[in-house]
Amino acid sequence: MKGTMTTPDYLRLVASLDDIDRRIVSLLQADGRMPFSHIAREIGVTEKTARSRVLDLIDEHVMLITAVTDPSVLGYGASALLGIATRPNRPATEIAQELQKIPAIDYVVVSTSRYSLFAEVLCKDRAELQSTIENDVGKIDGIQSIEAMPYLSFHYQLAHFAAAKNKVESVTGVRPREIDPIDVCIIRSLSEDGRKPFLQVADELNISEGQVRLRFKQLTDTGTVSVIALINPMSLEFRSMAWVAINVAPGHRATDVADALSRLANTTYVVICAGRFDILTEFVCQTDRELLEVIDQNVRSLPGVGRLEISIYSELYYKRLTPIRDEAAAVAEKV
Repeated sequence: MKGTMTTPDYLRLVASLDDIDRRIVSLLQADGRMPFSHIAREIGVTEKTARSRVLDLIDEHVMLITAVTDPSVLGYGASALLGIATRPNRPATEIAQELQKIPAIDYVVVSTSRYSLFAEVLCKDRAELQSTIENDVGKIDGIQSIEAMPYLSFHYQLAHFAAAKNKVESVTGVRPREIDPIDVCIIRSLSEDGRKPFLQVADELNISEGQVRLRFKQLTDTGTVSVIALINPMSLEFRSMAWVAINVAPGHRATDVADALSRLANTTYVVICAGRFDILTEFVCQTDRELLEVIDQNVRSLPGVGRLEISIYSELYYKRLTPIRDEAAAVAEKV
């Protein structure tokens, strides 16, 4: 419904955004809870215009504002990236649209590589992950083979693309950390609507608004959560994206290499995984030349990087991640 903070299930790719929308997205990627009055002052428009533009971007499925965190906080205990080879009798884009409809899949990439498609699967546990691969993904017509790369650790996330491109020491991204049940519930509530008033969150959890504010500040200060605007990077002209899969050289630790990758410009996602590769890293760039420079000059020269494989994105389907309901209820009972 127009005028409400509804949260879309997916993010629509748009050919281009006008200057005002682009600046609004930039501000909300830095701080998803920025007041409309502040947005209006920064851009030089009325508060009514700022509010209307933000709500239009959300209602049109171009942007959503949510809490970005380690998926295990939302109840996802088993995750994997699937590399999918397809048969030539069906376009990969059609299969991608079917994959997007599977509830456990939040991210689908059409690629030009050994895999026609990548799909990120997030499930409650290993049994559900296996069932999703066999019973949901495996039965889609046109799929020839599936290679699962199970995640061992969500090492790093930074969905603020401008900050990823121009990294500074103060921008640390989101990393997994141990938190207590109240913090879990706060994050889960804000994952549904990142701009939800703290008083509403407090009422849901039967705690004070001041406690919610204090805990939220601690969570953001430590990089446990970030409330930001999510948008398909290709809508912002970050049109050159790639998965870079890495095998760690003998004598080096995967966590050390993952840390080094996290510090590189244009890195938005780092996971340590099992399977064919040791580390999966996503790079978001504006041009192929920029992507080549990042990989050739920065990635290949890192100590511990052995063999690597680059998979270029052709299309990206991006869906929001919501808490697993039964797990959320179990956590709430402990509060």
